Amino acid sequence: MPFATKSGRRIHYEMEGQGPPLLLLHGMLQLGSHWTLKEYAPALKGAYTVVTFDSLGHGQSDAPHEPEAYVLRRRVEDALSVLDTLSIPQAHAWGYSMGGWTVCGLAAIAPERLASYVVGGWDPTNGLRTAAVALAKNLPPGTEVDWFQVLLMGARRAPELAEVIATGDLRALRLCFQACEDTAGLDEALVRSGRPGLLYCGAQDPYHDPMKAVAERAGASFATIEHADHGGAWAKAARVLPRVAAFLASVTR
Repeated sequence: MPFATKSGRRIHYEMEGQGPPLLLLHGMLQLGSHWTLKEYAPALKGAYTVVTFDSLGHGQSDAPHEPEAYVLRRRVEDALSVLDTLSIPQAHAWGYSMGGWTVCGLAAIAPERLASYVVGGWDPTNGLRTAAVALAKNLPPGTEVDWFQVLLMGARRAPELAEVIATGDLRALRLCFQACEDTAGLDEALVRSGRPGLLYCGAQDPYHDPMKAVAERAGASFATIEHADHGGAWAKAARVLPRVAAFLASVTR
């Protein structure tokens, strides 16, 4: 079982395929292997060297209980640790939800390591707050909400996510979630990066309109996944893959 350790944390990764390197970063409560489960990696490995990894606090990677370990800079260090271990100087990076947050972090902290970026289901401007505000509109004013528990309740409906929750370290996962709550202002990183990019989002996802606005400012492409909410735009790989594959092909010619 391969691990990258250059960041000081053990990060479990996998690599398959051939061609330009493509780093795939999963969302909260997901695993690197879920890119295969949802048929993304099998569709991509014929044209790309596909690299996946379990984000800190997830799967076979370390799950420390120090909040500092989960801040964005550390998550970027973990991604770079994987690339460095594989001697990959630059990669295309595709992240969904929390993984999109980390891709934005790469654009902010190490843009020279990005050949291009794809961000799905993440608002680079306001992060999780966009979703929280949208959900809070359905609650009585002044209601106190543990958003981490709300996330767990919804995630347990998917068997693969329920397994991650059941076998995972809930304290580490909560710290991971809390780090994602402080994530505003990454839109400017995409604008400044100068890298070709694609942002995409489900039409019913509260992140949709903010993401579209960021794409316009960054000179990036944007794709709407019709009839999909946040989870749907991950699960509907057959709708997403043609849009992302076309973008990647355009920047790897």
